[in-house]
Amino acid sequence: MITINNWPELKSAIKTHPAREILSAHADRLEEFDDQPLSDLCEIVLIERTDTLTDLATKLGRALHPPPWEYVDLTDGWYELVLVTGDDGFGYVVLLEDRSRGNQALLDYCRALAS
Repeated sequence: MITINNWPELKSAIKTHPAREILSAHADRLEEFDDQPLSDLCEIVLIERTDTLTDLATKLGRALHPPPWEYVDLTDGWYELVLVTGDDGFGYVVLLEDRSRGNQALLDYCRALAS
């Protein structure tokens, strides 16, 4: 699991990570707030193939059933799960590649929720 919670990490991931297009879109939406620490706005979680549902629930500090997500989408081969956790708008953006070599339970979870 890779966590991005500052602007330099996000800019680096946009240059190097396979989900760069989705990351870039989130950076564009957050651009007007770039005078604030990214960690005050959101945390981006990039799921790796060995990560599990339990790992994700632990990272978020909450159960995944019932699903807590604002939305779950499949875009360009990536599941994008967004969770807003507070009145201040802080949220998590979770990205998981839809690939056969990933954790099957996590993939099945995302597939069942994707709109």
